[in-house]
Amino acid sequence: MKRRLRTILWLLVGLAALGFLAYKTSRQGQSVTFVTSIKEMDLRWGLGALGLYFVAQTLLGSRWVVLLRVHGVEISQFQAIKLTYLGLFYNNMMPGAVGGDLLKGWYITRHSDKQRRLESAVTVFVDRLTGLVGMILVGALASCFEGGKLIIPIGERWELPVRTMIWGIFLGLVLVAVLFLSRRVRRVLFLNVLLEKLPFSGALKKIDSAIRIYRSHVGVLLWALLLTAVIQGLSIVATWMLAQALGYTKVMFFQCLIIMPIVWLISAAIPVPGGLGVMENLFVPFFAKAIDPTVEQGTERWLEVVALAAALGVMNRLMICLCSLPGGLVPIFGGHLPKRAELEESLKDDGNDELRNQNYESMTNDK
Repeated sequence: MKRRLRTILWLLVGLAALGFLAYKTSRQGQSVTFVTSIKEMDLRWGLGALGLYFVAQTLLGSRWVVLLRVHGVEISQFQAIKLTYLGLFYNNMMPGAVGGDLLKGWYITRHSDKQRRLESAVTVFVDRLTGLVGMILVGALASCFEGGKLIIPIGERWELPVRTMIWGIFLGLVLVAVLFLSRRVRRVLFLNVLLEKLPFSGALKKIDSAIRIYRSHVGVLLWALLLTAVIQGLSIVATWMLAQALGYTKVMFFQCLIIMPIVWLISAAIPVPGGLGVMENLFVPFFAKAIDPTVEQGTERWLEVVALAAALGVMNRLMICLCSLPGGLVPIFGGHLPKRAELEESLKDDGNDELRNQNYESMTNDK
């Protein structure tokens, strides 16, 4: 009950954020600019963006397969893609107490041996973390080329260089990784001793080991980061193509490479389902100067640029939702669970045929 109430509250926060965005573009001139920008959208660019984003989301399944194999969990590319889209659908289209990542984690345990179920569920977290690190790394490298020119207005007097923000985030992630993975640092901070004293220490140590095992598979991590660069690159190209579709010809690709990782990171950090409302509002300060580098705050032109940036944020949300829809078909047509023979093989050690049949039937009721 508490989890459901918390989800409802965060959903209300997201809807309030969307309402605030609508309020910011509610003046007559802004409303006309917003609607006109979308009405005059070049569908060729828009459909191209949709196709690229779809390819990017499909590749997420391939990255997950690579990380699963470290723990000896074998799953086909097609099954991983289906579970990935199922997670995307629940994250972006079905805001509720059960998130898409949690659902993926539960289903992947059905495809795993009994002894490896916890490890296979942990790969969902590792997959998300790999994507996060790769995403920030892409933005940090891109900022070396264009970051000095891109700034975010903060109020009427202050401005923050995007390069400073994204490198600060990247260095913070590196620091966390060192604190968690370095044996020497762990000894100094007595992390292993702390794990022993925490409740459920057995499960926590197993999770800790499941994550640290990747230290011995540097090649796998590098391959996962390479896939992340491709996935994020395609997604960012899709956003840039949306800007071109709306006629924002001054928005440069390198600017999108810097902006989108920060937008995604902030949206993920705020627990609003699917980043609803948060992501759309972030498009305004981040893309305003990219749409018109000469615009000054407080002017009539600034109000128009705010409406243009809001239109880009709304179309980006539409693209995300459309590419998440295939996940809704997965539970309808089945295939997200292993076949009966595979499931029976994984459960044969239970020694109870009746219990095994009950477990299988309960897991296949939604097929």
